Amino acid sequence: MRKYLALFLVAVLTVSFAAVACAAPKYQFKMGHPNPVDTPYDQTAHKFAELVKEKTKGEIEISLFPNSQLGDWTETFELISRGTVEMGFQIANAAYDPKLNFAYYMPYVVRDLEEGKKAYAPGGWAYDIIKDLWAEHGIKALAVYPIGMAGISLRDEPPSPGDPNVPKGMKVRVMPLPACSMTYEALGYIATPIPYAETYSAIQTGIADGQMGGPPFQAWSFRDVNKVWIQYNDYFEQHWIVINAQLWDKLGPELQQALQEAATEASNIRWSQVQDEDQHYRDVLEKENGWKIIMLSDAELEACANKVREVVWPKLKEMLGDELYNKMTESVKKQ
Repeated sequence: MRKYLALFLVAVLTVSFAAVACAAPKYQFKMGHPNPVDTPYDQTAHKFAELVKEKTKGEIEISLFPNSQLGDWTETFELISRGTVEMGFQIANAAYDPKLNFAYYMPYVVRDLEEGKKAYAPGGWAYDIIKDLWAEHGIKALAVYPIGMAGISLRDEPPSPGDPNVPKGMKVRVMPLPACSMTYEALGYIATPIPYAETYSAIQTGIADGQMGGPPFQAWSFRDVNKVWIQYNDYFEQHWIVINAQLWDKLGPELQQALQEAATEASNIRWSQVQDEDQHYRDVLEKENGWKIIMLSDAELEACANKVREVVWPKLKEMLGDELYNKMTESVKKQ
């Protein structure tokens, strides 16, 4: 009897170990993103990881590292390109290729969210260009993660905010990218390149009067040192769900399809949130923090876009190259 019981237990343990072995993921990927835990950004990243596990039947498991735990976006770009980090909700790093400026900050490619969705959603002209730019650096772009339409926050309202030809006499922190400085100079400001991590103290101490670099959500981070939001729509901020290209090629068609479906689904969730989120943070800044919210009219946005396209774009032609520059200008004309 004991002999049979022992054999039975051995059989049970063997089946159990086999079940555990079958349940173990075939691939375990690290994936970083730049935003804090429990933000909509982080929640979508978790949803993406859940979708991947579900759609691959547990073969791929993603470990998330929020709040730039794997490095800032400039570092993680290189890590994904090398394959040290497998995936990311990632920003393009133009330090590796000037053309990648188009994949992150290219002013007034679109003027509003409606144009943004047409250009950056699957099948859009900008979407196709940017996927190819990522591929040149060993990164497979799966889907856009839209952030929102950008603007600036300031201490006080500047003179004639919607007229780019009126000098504002205010120093604005800009991202350390030439296109950012040229854009805000064209809009009448004194552009001051400052790393994002130093921006709050720069405004607090008077080195800068305000900051640019994102939608109203970013302005909310400066709610204690600024009091005015101006919706310039100078660029549509978009990050991308990406994976190392060599790793992608090794996965095979079924896992590739599952990853692509998960990325597209996560992207669609975010597209449905962007407009409401931008409005939510404008409302919070106005009603809870006493900010003045300035929404430029269509005519003012058109004047700002035309000024930047006329003054700034030709200076960026060498950086982008003739082929990309011509594609961009022709596509914008057709919008």
